[in-house]
Amino acid sequence: MTTTAATWFYRPPEKKPYLIAERLRTSLWDQRFGDVWLDTIRAEPPILLQGSYQGAPLKLEWEPGQWLRLAIKADGPHLAKGFENVLHRKPFLRYADGEGHNVWEWWMDDTAGEDRWQTIQGKPLFVSPVRLKKQENA
Repeated sequence: MTTTAATWFYRPPEKKPYLIAERLRTSLWDQRFGDVWLDTIRAEPPILLQGSYQGAPLKLEWEPGQWLRLAIKADGPHLAKGFENVLHRKPFLRYADGEGHNVWEWWMDDTAGEDRWQTIQGKPLFVSPVRLKKQENA
Protein backbone atom coordinates (compact mmCIF):
# COMPACT_ATOMS: atom_id res chain seq x y z
CA MET A 1 0.00 0.00 0.00
CA THR A 2 1.40 3.40 -0.94
CA THR A 3 1.21 5.63 2.09
CA THR A 4 1.88 9.17 1.04
CA ALA A 5 -0.31 12.18 1.78
CA ALA A 6 -1.62 11.79 -1.78
CA THR A 7 -3.55 8.70 -0.63
CA TRP A 8 -5.43 10.44 2.19
CA PHE A 9 -5.02 14.21 1.98
CA TYR A 10 -4.30 15.56 -1.49
CA ARG A 11 -7.00 13.34 -2.99
CA PRO A 12 -10.17 12.34 -1.15
CA PRO A 13 -9.58 8.93 0.43
CA GLU A 14 -11.99 6.06 0.10
CA LYS A 15 -14.81 6.38 2.64
CA LYS A 16 -13.76 3.28 4.56
CA PRO A 17 -12.84 4.25 8.14
CA TYR A 18 -10.29 1.48 8.59
CA LEU A 19 -8.42 2.32 5.37
CA ILE A 20 -8.29 6.04 6.16
CA ALA A 21 -6.77 5.37 9.59
CA GLU A 22 -4.42 2.72 8.25
CA ARG A 23 -3.05 4.95 5.48
CA LEU A 24 -2.53 7.85 7.86
CA ARG A 25 -0.91 5.73 10.58
CA THR A 26 1.43 4.16 8.03
CA SER A 27 2.39 7.59 6.66
CA LEU A 28 3.37 8.65 10.18
CA TRP A 29 5.10 5.38 11.02
CA ASP A 30 7.21 5.86 7.87
CA GLN A 31 8.29 9.20 9.40
CA ARG A 32 9.39 7.28 12.54
CA PHE A 33 6.36 8.23 14.67
CA GLY A 34 5.76 4.68 15.89
CA ASP A 35 3.90 5.82 19.01
CA VAL A 36 1.01 7.28 16.99
CA TRP A 37 -2.33 5.52 17.02
CA LEU A 38 -5.38 6.97 15.29
CA ASP A 39 -8.88 5.67 14.68
CA THR A 40 -11.39 7.17 12.27
CA ILE A 41 -14.32 8.88 13.99
CA ARG A 42 -15.82 10.43 10.85
CA ALA A 43 -15.01 9.24 7.29
CA GLU A 44 -16.92 12.07 5.56
CA PRO A 45 -15.30 15.50 5.17
CA PRO A 46 -14.22 17.04 7.34
CA ILE A 47 -12.58 13.74 8.19
CA LEU A 48 -11.86 13.25 11.89
CA LEU A 49 -9.43 10.84 13.53
CA GLN A 50 -8.68 10.58 17.23
CA GLY A 51 -6.05 8.65 19.11
CA SER A 52 -2.82 9.21 20.97
CA TYR A 53 0.85 9.97 20.58
CA GLN A 54 3.17 8.88 23.38
CA GLY A 55 0.15 8.67 25.68
CA ALA A 56 -1.13 12.18 24.89
CA PRO A 57 -4.60 12.57 23.32
CA LEU A 58 -4.39 13.46 19.64
CA LYS A 59 -7.01 14.71 17.18
CA LEU A 60 -6.63 15.17 13.44
CA GLU A 61 -9.26 16.75 11.20
CA TRP A 62 -9.12 17.76 7.54
CA GLU A 63 -10.90 18.62 4.34
CA PRO A 64 -9.02 16.75 1.60
CA GLY A 65 -6.85 19.08 -0.43
CA GLN A 66 -7.92 22.16 1.54
CA TRP A 67 -6.84 22.20 5.19
CA LEU A 68 -5.60 20.00 8.01
CA ARG A 69 -5.75 20.59 11.78
CA LEU A 70 -3.51 18.70 14.23
CA ALA A 71 -4.41 19.01 17.94
CA ILE A 72 -2.44 17.30 20.71
CA LYS A 73 -2.67 17.61 24.50
CA ALA A 74 1.09 17.81 24.84
CA ASP A 75 3.91 19.90 23.47
CA GLY A 76 4.05 18.43 19.98
CA PRO A 77 6.29 20.50 17.69
CA HIS A 78 8.18 17.37 16.60
CA LEU A 79 4.88 15.74 15.55
CA ALA A 80 3.92 18.93 13.69
CA LYS A 81 7.29 18.72 11.94
CA GLY A 82 6.43 15.14 10.96
CA PHE A 83 3.19 16.34 9.36
CA GLU A 84 5.16 19.09 7.63
CA ASN A 85 7.35 16.35 6.12
CA VAL A 86 4.36 14.19 5.15
CA LEU A 87 2.46 17.11 3.56
CA HIS A 88 5.59 18.76 2.10
CA ARG A 89 4.24 22.03 3.45
CA LYS A 90 4.78 24.20 6.52
CA PRO A 91 1.86 24.83 8.88
CA PHE A 92 0.08 28.15 8.42
CA LEU A 93 -0.73 28.86 12.08
CA ARG A 94 -0.48 27.56 15.62
CA TYR A 95 -2.46 28.21 18.82
CA ALA A 96 -3.71 26.55 21.99
CA ASP A 97 -7.42 25.83 22.25
CA GLY A 98 -9.84 25.94 25.16
CA GLU A 99 -9.55 22.17 25.68
CA GLY A 100 -5.81 22.30 26.38
CA HIS A 101 -4.64 21.14 22.94
CA ASN A 102 -1.69 22.60 21.07
CA VAL A 103 -3.02 23.07 17.54
CA TRP A 104 -1.31 23.48 14.16
CA GLU A 105 -3.24 24.21 10.97
CA TRP A 106 -2.14 23.72 7.37
CA TRP A 107 -3.97 25.62 4.63
CA MET A 108 -3.37 24.86 0.96
CA ASP A 109 -4.84 28.17 -0.19
CA ASP A 110 -3.02 31.14 1.37
CA THR A 111 -6.14 33.31 1.07
CA ALA A 112 -8.16 30.77 3.06
CA GLY A 113 -5.33 30.61 5.61
CA GLU A 114 -5.38 34.40 5.94
CA ASP A 115 -9.16 34.32 6.36
CA ARG A 116 -8.78 31.73 9.11
CA TRP A 117 -6.06 33.86 10.76
CA GLN A 118 -8.41 36.86 10.78
CA THR A 119 -11.26 34.72 12.16
CA ILE A 120 -9.34 33.56 15.24
CA GLN A 121 -7.91 36.96 16.14
CA GLY A 122 -9.10 38.32 19.48
CA LYS A 123 -11.22 35.29 20.35
CA PRO A 124 -10.43 33.86 23.81
CA LEU A 125 -10.93 30.29 22.58
CA PHE A 126 -7.70 30.66 20.54
CA VAL A 127 -4.85 31.18 23.01
CA SER A 128 -1.54 32.69 21.86
CA PRO A 129 -2.13 32.38 18.11
CA VAL A 130 0.95 32.59 15.89
CA ARG A 131 0.91 32.91 12.11
CA LEU A 132 3.74 30.67 10.93
CA LYS A 133 3.46 31.44 7.24
CA LYS A 134 3.52 35.05 6.14
CA GLN A 135 1.55 36.23 3.15
CA GLU A 136 3.99 36.26 0.20
CA ASN A 137 2.64 39.46 -1.38
CA ALA A 138 2.48 41.45 1.86
